[in-house]
Amino acid sequence: MSLHPPFPSMPFMEAFTPLLRLFKGMTRKGPGSEASTLRALSLCPLPVRPAIADLGCGSGASTLVLARALQPLRAPILALDADGTALDDLWEAAQAQGLLPLVRPRTGDMANPGIPAGSLDLLWSEGAIAHIGWAEGLRVWRELLRPGGVMAFTDATWFEDSPPPAARQAWGDWYPTMGTEEANLRTARGLGLEVLGHFRLPSQDWWDYFDQVEARCRLCEEQEGLAETIASMRAEMDLYRRAGHAYGYVFYILQKA
Repeated sequence: MSLHPPFPSMPFMEAFTPLLRLFKGMTRKGPGSEASTLRALSLCPLPVRPAIADLGCGSGASTLVLARALQPLRAPILALDADGTALDDLWEAAQAQGLLPLVRPRTGDMANPGIPAGSLDLLWSEGAIAHIGWAEGLRVWRELLRPGGVMAFTDATWFEDSPPPAARQAWGDWYPTMGTEEANLRTARGLGLEVLGHFRLPSQDWWDYFDQVEARCRLCEEQEGLAETIASMRAEMDLYRRAGHAYGYVFYILQKA
């Protein structure tokens, strides 16, 4: 494990090189906000010295919010991601903010993170479980929690049973197993997880993220090899503008019995 930059990347991240180039330097690589992170954290019961991991942490926007909010507990946060360049950014930001003792970046696969079973009090993840799938992600992550441990994460979710065809087609390609809130909660309860709370991210969380995306698109328009990725991101922004009422991110806070 690297203790400081440069962090290695998992080999499968090579397929995402154009997107990683476009997103380089963005503080958030998906919809979210400090306010939403803190709202979810307020619903999480924690012991005095919790064991915490942020899986699929990216460049650590949520990791740093958690580290600041939980600083009095002196609980280090394992920040795991497959993209080493994002972990480089996290390490540098944590150092600049005086939070490095509380943030421990590590390269890894969130589907197989190498965390001992039954060792976590809080498992955090924003915008990443879709890479595993809802049901499989819950099964894998549940085993990492101690009894009474909590997982808090966002996931893309249908808000309508019959969304506009354009949204259904696009998300069918991006996330074919995307569920509704009701279906997701039913699956969670079926796996023995208690629902402590859930809420939809406000649309402003999306537009703040898209503002960063558009700024990067303008900056990178002349870079070789990024035209297709930029066009794809602009199509995603346009879809949300037209059909964002039908889907969005939901924060789910679930507790292991």
